[in-house]
Amino acid sequence: MSDERIVVQRPSFMTSRSSQEDILKLLDSLEDLAEGAYSLFGKLYCVDKEEFYMLTNKIRASLPDEVRRASRVANDSDKIVSAAKEEADIIKEQAVEESNRIVDEARQMAAKLIDTSEINCLAKAQAQDIVANAESAARDIRRGADEYAREVLAAIENHLAGVMGTLQRGREKLEVRINAERNSEPIIPAGRGVRR
Repeated sequence: MSDERIVVQRPSFMTSRSSQEDILKLLDSLEDLAEGAYSLFGKLYCVDKEEFYMLTNKIRASLPDEVRRASRVANDSDKIVSAAKEEADIIKEQAVEESNRIVDEARQMAAKLIDTSEINCLAKAQAQDIVANAESAARDIRRGADEYAREVLAAIENHLAGVMGTLQRGREKLEVRINAERNSEPIIPAGRGVRR
């Protein structure tokens, strides 16, 4: 095992390329730590636990901010969706209450108009118009609430799709880099060199 400790300083002006190089260096150190440990039947023994956790924490600290943000958004997506559903339910409930209020007002107005037979015919016609208008307004309010809920959910879906795309591109870049490093490692012919 190597007694050498790697110290990584991250200045505030660090670019994403430097961050990627830091992560790669730290991963190399982690591999060196594993290679320096004793192995028996494919299991590693005597790995310096403090050094292992120090390296994994440094790798976490070197991850780009986009990965952290994407992770937070993914964790919060359920909260966002449930909040949108709650908001849509509240809007629907308000629309139903408003439509019921309009219908009640129409009925009260119709009841007031029924005093005489001449006014009775006029009242029935007006009441029917008011009820029809109230029901039409209630349908419009319900439709508007449903469309708003659909738009909110679509916006959340689009946002999550963007986050998933960012995560996918990040993972693909890491896999390309890992595969490139594997392909660029020198091959030691059998019988030469020491294997652990």
